[in-house]
Order: sequence, then C-alpha cells, then structure tokens
Amino acid sequence: MTGQDITRQLGKRTEEQLRRAAAEGTRRIALRFGDTLPMWLGCGFPKSGTVWLCQLMGTYLGVPYPRDYRLPIAMSSVIHSHWAYRPEFPTTAYIARDGRDVMVSTYFYYTRALTLDKSPRRKEQLTALFHRLYGPSFDPAASRENMATFVEHELSNPRATHGVTWPQHIADWWDRPQVHHTTYEALLADTTAEFSRLMTDLTGQEADPVKIQASVDRFAFASATGRKAGQEDTSSFQRKGIAGDWRNHFDRTAAEAFDAVAGDALITLGYERDHSWVETV
Repeated sequence: MTGQDITRQLGKRTEEQLRRAAAEGTRRIALRFGDTLPMWLGCGFPKSGTVWLCQLMGTYLGVPYPRDYRLPIAMSSVIHSHWAYRPEFPTTAYIARDGRDVMVSTYFYYTRALTLDKSPRRKEQLTALFHRLYGPSFDPAASRENMATFVEHELSNPRATHGVTWPQHIADWWDRPQVHHTTYEALLADTTAEFSRLMTDLTGQEADPVKIQASVDRFAFASATGRKAGQEDTSSFQRKGIAGDWRNHFDRTAAEAFDAVAGDALITLGYERDHSWVETV
C-alpha cells in the first residue's frame, strides 16, 4: 500500500467517525428541539424504504433532507433514522416492510459493501462477519444457499440496529403518539394515494395534490435508477424496487428460521394469515 493509499484510507476513516458523531449529535438535537425547529423523522428498520420515504417527505414539506452529513443537523429538516423510539422525538413517519424482503435486501446491501471503499471500517467488519458465518469459501452470489444462516444471524444480533431485531423495532414504534405509519408495499402499490394519506396524517392538513405528485414523480424508481421496477442491479443501492423478492432467495430452511423468530410479527402486520406460509416455500 502506497503512502497515498494510506492517506486516503485515513481520510475515509475520519469521515466515518464524523458521520457517526454527527448522527448522534443530530439525535440529541431532535430529542430536545425537534418539535420547535421543527424536524420530521423518517424512520424504519434498515432496508425498509426509509431513504425513499425521506426523499418524498423532504420534497413535499419543502425542507432539506440531509444525507452523509459531517456535522449535527440543527434546522428544519427531514431526518433519516433507524433509532429506537423515544417519546421526546418530534412527529415521525414510520415505514414498515415485510421482514423477509428486509433480510434479502440487507444481504445484498452487505455483499455490495464488500466491493466498495466508501467505508473501510464497515467493509472490514462485514468481511469478518461473512468469514465467520460461511468460512473462506463464501460466495456472495449463492444467496439461496446462504440465506438461512444470514437470517438466523440477523434475527439474533443485527449489526445496523445494535442488536434490535426487525420485529422488536416495529413493535417499539407501533401505536405511539406522533408516529404515523405506512408500509413499503402500500407505497409501491399506489404511491400517490398512500403518500397523500400519510402527509394528511402527518401534517394534520389535507395533502396538496400538486406537491404530492411532484414528490412522487421525482423519486419514482424509474426516475431514480433508469430501470423499471424488478430490473435488478446488485451493484446499486436501489437494487430491484419490488415486493416479494424473498421468494427468489428463501429456501425452506430460511423460511423456518425466519418464522421461528418473526413469524408472529408477519401475521400481526398482515403479511401472512398464519404460519402455514412456510410450507409453500
């Protein structure tokens, strides 16, 4: 490694530290001043569509949606978060997604990170994680063969939420004051109608149809990626943009592993009527 490479790596590690410190500073500001600035939170378990939700919210509300920030945010804005619930937080839009699709999306997000240099520390951690889970012969492309082990890990100790699992995170935010809910699937099915309903609930005023449509058009999957929903690009942050892709990557063992821990949450949220879905995989 050359001196220039070392300098670049140190710079990226410094950026990582600044991002983490800025996020924690922003969380504390949101807790204390979020209602008066005002701030709006767009929250969800990782890989549930939170970025898309925040993009829509920022455009509709006419406030910034800062990303990759290095200093704490202390202004009227939409803040993207995966934080645990606190009653002091300002008005929040919470997005839920079928946890099976969350597992698949997280798997591809992590394997994609193995090829990127943006976050050296995370790359090192994920390399070590996959080595521990699968050994030195790990093949990222073998998603179906790898999924059961990945699901077991993510439903016991997910790294992105400091051990808070998908069903725990949703339960933590459910039926709370100042928290307004949507789902990734509802937004996909009819983005205009669902986002309009959500903004009416969030603001307490009838949603402006012109602003709603402008927000929806700006951040439609095709507009953002140049691909139709369902056209996969594993190198992209927005990989596929559909619901139900878990069926392409779950085998029976993965389904049983998921159902054992999170099957009740699937039923509570209406994704399944009972536990018999496992038998269809």
